[in-house]
Amino acid sequence: MSLPQKTGHKMSTGTLGKIGSGPFLASSLLLLIAVVLAGPVASWLRVKQHKAALPLVASLSALDESTLRPYRVLRRDVLEPMVVDALGTDQYLSWALEDTSVAEAHPLRYAQLFVTYYSGGHNLVPHTPDVCFMGAGYEPAQRHENREIEVLALGSGAEAVPIRLCTFARTKVFGARYVSVVYTFNCNGRFVATRNGVRILANSPANTYAYFSKVEVSFPRATREESVLGAQKIFNRVLPVLVKEHWPDFEEAERLAQTQ
Repeated sequence: MSLPQKTGHKMSTGTLGKIGSGPFLASSLLLLIAVVLAGPVASWLRVKQHKAALPLVASLSALDESTLRPYRVLRRDVLEPMVVDALGTDQYLSWALEDTSVAEAHPLRYAQLFVTYYSGGHNLVPHTPDVCFMGAGYEPAQRHENREIEVLALGSGAEAVPIRLCTFARTKVFGARYVSVVYTFNCNGRFVATRNGVRILANSPANTYAYFSKVEVSFPRATREESVLGAQKIFNRVLPVLVKEHWPDFEEAERLAQTQ
């Protein structure tokens, strides 16, 4: 009786040559890289994405209102606990201001200043009027714009600070109510105007710490362009104070982190 023949076959030298060819080696290298990234490198990235918190040098509510002159504080708003919870931080300042240097009927006489501060955590994403106003029943009245305004006394002199300008309308039975909001972020010591700008800076794996602060102003009587002028005037007073007296020194914190 003859034994059954094996159905397999020997690998030819031609096949061996293909296995040792460039495409096969490249595929093997990519697989090896994927294994490495799925291991220690991925773990390192997860660690670096979680940012340590940097506390404020001084509470926002402790801001010296005399540095805002000719503005005076008409009202200090205390937000409801539900609003603070939705905001995601209890580090905020919400002040109604009056510009005593202009006439009572001037469109920039009254302003609302709103400052928030966030630090630490994972995948930091800021709240913006672009989204929050929509949730309050407003609709965009014009296309949102990114611009720059000149702010004195930042660093060695004037600095172009990026801002975002949003105009909303709230339609009612007897017409529409319009409001323009101007805001900027300071994230890790740099000014940026957009949410994506904050996300890129705050979630950089190169950094140990992360913080961002949004400074927002609106004027109930002003047009869109008037609001930009009003924001420039207020930002020239409040931003230098926040930089010098309230926001942390991010570069110094990172330098110390590297030495530990």
